[in-house]
Amino acid sequence: MVRQMREIEIGQCDLRYAHTRIERPRESLALAASIERIGQIVPVIVTTTFVLLDGYLRVKALKHLGRDTVMAEIWDCPEEEALVEILARSHNRTWDVLEEAALLAELHDRCHLSQERIASMVGRTQSWVSSRLALYSALSEDMMALIRKGAVSTWTATRVIAPIARAIPEHGKALGEHLSCVSLSTREMARFFQHYQKATRRQRDAMVGDPVLFVKSLHAREEASHAKVLKEGLEGTWCKDLNVVTHILGRLLKTVPTLFYEGQSPLDRRVLLTAFEESKKHFIELEHEIRRHDDHRREQAGRHESSRTGSPHPADQQDSHNLPERRQAGDTGNMAGAAEAVSV
Repeated sequence: MVRQMREIEIGQCDLRYAHTRIERPRESLALAASIERIGQIVPVIVTTTFVLLDGYLRVKALKHLGRDTVMAEIWDCPEEEALVEILARSHNRTWDVLEEAALLAELHDRCHLSQERIASMVGRTQSWVSSRLALYSALSEDMMALIRKGAVSTWTATRVIAPIARAIPEHGKALGEHLSCVSLSTREMARFFQHYQKATRRQRDAMVGDPVLFVKSLHAREEASHAKVLKEGLEGTWCKDLNVVTHILGRLLKTVPTLFYEGQSPLDRRVLLTAFEESKKHFIELEHEIRRHDDHRREQAGRHESSRTGSPHPADQQDSHNLPERRQAGDTGNMAGAAEAVSV
């Protein structure tokens, strides 16, 4: 392959593979700022007929800056060979799975290369090629347009919208139309789909009718729940856990007649009783720990109450200790007075 570097007019570039790229406005603006500051470092790749193979984001950034030319690396080889080379380079750059799938579709459908041939040329397995081609063919043109515009991610399109559209086409269409105007993160869409799978028909209609409102209400409920947990503290969590245990015990109690029946094998019975004894041991440990701390608290409270109401004042204690001495001194004084009176 003969390659040469030269500056060409942007207007000369044939953007026939633009449909295989996903628009990334933020990255394009960041790249434009970088080019304006330090210039274009990595050239774009074109064929001898100026078909742009790689560098669509760079071309868009240059157009944003008002530039008319772009530094290009011109490959003198058949176009399909150049596409294979671009895909083989995907090991060294981050590609969206849909971008890879679109280029593979070009090689398979337009260049009429077999999946096995493509796999060997790009250094991948045939299953890797097959899975991406299947992904590309499964998405509708409307969905592809949303992904190319960056309105929805490939993950959201393939994992959320596509399954919904296969089951209920009108729901998939409504959801895609809403997401083309608003933006929801991958995490939010994952949770949306999780709730959608468990919802009733009426709830699903409301969810796809306004997915943003549903996500906001979900956040509001979660924040209210977190606030309640914070307000109740550890005591509230402890009581809540005990309530859960109580409900589980009630459910277990109802199943006892079904599980323990006449003619049950000794092995099955032993397994059930072993599990019960293990749980019972933890209940006994919990009870002993509660009683130990509660008895200790009662003992401390009793001592405090006794010291507060039953003990005499320190001054009184001092007088009571000196009472025998005071009595002895008083008696001696009385005897001396009586003797003095008799002598008189």
